[in-house]
Amino acid sequence: MAHRHGWAGGFLETMAALPVCPAMIQGQYRYAILQIPEAITPLKFRGHARKEIEAVQATAKDEEDIILVRLFVLEKILFGLGQKKVDSILNGIVAKCPNIQRIELEPLARPLNAEEMQEAAAEAQANLEEMTRRAMAMKGLGG
Repeated sequence: MAHRHGWAGGFLETMAALPVCPAMIQGQYRYAILQIPEAITPLKFRGHARKEIEAVQATAKDEEDIILVRLFVLEKILFGLGQKKVDSILNGIVAKCPNIQRIELEPLARPLNAEEMQEAAAEAQANLEEMTRRAMAMKGLGG
């Protein structure tokens, strides 16, 4: 199984190749870890988030790639926009990015430092490994 961590285009990415199974999509299953910079205001959030997530979408090598985005955003931005507006923005972005399966929003009281971003990537990698383990177990049960 291939694993990769690295900074690319302003985001931290971790990915794993899923095992091939008849009931599963073939392709890469990966997380992209993004943090909205502290300087971004609620008014600029939509444009910045869309640009960053579209950059992640552009990294998809195949239409079957599945990308989950963990988006870290300061609480002051979220409160400035309100839950309905944030949901609307993120749903609109997901609708325009076919490989982005979902965006996991993580509110922050303060920006994450580089070490904390690495910890978030390690956690995402552990999640991918657990999903792969479950997929392998299902494959063993099914065939």
